[in-house]
Amino acid sequence: MRRDPNWRRTRAAICAAALVVLTPHSTLQARESDQQAALAASSPIPLCVDQDGTTPATRIVACTVAIDTKILKGRELAAAHLNRGQAYRAIGDQARAAADYSAAIELFDDSTNMASLNANQFLQRGIARHALDDVERALSDYDEAIRLDTGNALAHVDRGILMATRKADMRRAIADFDRALALVPDNVDTLILRGNAYTSVGEHGRALADLDRATELAPDNPRAFMVRGLVNARLGDMQRAFTDYNMALSLDPKYVDALVNRAAIFSMRGNIDKALADLDQAIELKPDHALASYNRGYANFAREDYEKAIADYTNAIKIDGRMAWAYNNRCLTRMVVGRDLAEALSDCDEALKLQPDNVQTRETRGFIFLKLGEKDIALREYDAALRREPDRPLALYGRGLVRVAKGDASGEADKAAARALMPGVERQFTSYGIN
Repeated sequence: MRRDPNWRRTRAAICAAALVVLTPHSTLQARESDQQAALAASSPIPLCVDQDGTTPATRIVACTVAIDTKILKGRELAAAHLNRGQAYRAIGDQARAAADYSAAIELFDDSTNMASLNANQFLQRGIARHALDDVERALSDYDEAIRLDTGNALAHVDRGILMATRKADMRRAIADFDRALALVPDNVDTLILRGNAYTSVGEHGRALADLDRATELAPDNPRAFMVRGLVNARLGDMQRAFTDYNMALSLDPKYVDALVNRAAIFSMRGNIDKALADLDQAIELKPDHALASYNRGYANFAREDYEKAIADYTNAIKIDGRMAWAYNNRCLTRMVVGRDLAEALSDCDEALKLQPDNVQTRETRGFIFLKLGEKDIALREYDAALRREPDRPLALYGRGLVRVAKGDASGEADKAAARALMPGVERQFTSYGIN
């Protein structure tokens, strides 16, 4: 049965750009990796320190050899642990990365007092603390690195990243990216970061300017296309967004965020099979990607495979317990299935804690209380939704049903208004067992 999309309005969200490039693997790359590993073993310290042009596997070998030789001491040894930790993180070995970051911090702390650290060493310790989510101390280290060397572009970039991702202070992040670009103009990574920050505060024109420049400078950089796709999607230009995501995936077929975002557009267009194919691949590549599970829940809901939808929303919540839309959509799906209404209400309650002004959650609660026969509570929910958005047809029709059931003739006016806004609105209620 065809359902009007205004009923559920569980739109497949476009994910925030996670600036991650997944490295494709091939036989040739494996041979090159073996050759670089052999080189790393023969000249470990330079290849451990110099990260330009070396693969994470090469750096791991080089840094491991350098660390095991016992030649490095103090801050140099700390830097080797930091570099190896970054390499482990790049290949997804979070446990070993965390161990190296902790070792680096301990070595920095043990080898000197704060006054004797130079700007680069503050930056290095800040990077390690940042990676371990020690946000305040990482910020303190970045601040000190910049105080000692205002021309340290990397310190500005890393502090900007922390402000954007951990503090949600996009304006301060933009200021840091501005400073970094003044020091190193046309740095592609920084342009992408600033473009992403601009779109997060609604300055989409400036974001596009940065990202257009990034794609001109680095036409083989999938991140630039992925983030530009995000901006175009926020501007409502889904065709350009789709083209950008396709370009990102042509450059890196395993780019998870591009797969998730392209799947969102497939879902919006009603091409559910292609959306599911992208999302299945994304989840296989990165099982802990909350938005991939959330969007797959949307796609399964659209296919009326409600049990799979509930499982996907549940997995999204397990990964990210603050994903309000996952609670909202699981509440809705459980209501549609018609069982576990107590659990559905619990989900809606949690969604409202996270997003108190979410009218769709109020609307869904109204449906649940209608199903439970709690007319007075259902009426309060619909009234709450309509106070914020007076022209919501589903809330109007639901309130009309409640008022008629309570003997209030004004309910017919609500139902008529709902039909004017959404012809056939009553079918949405009857299809889910509400008459």
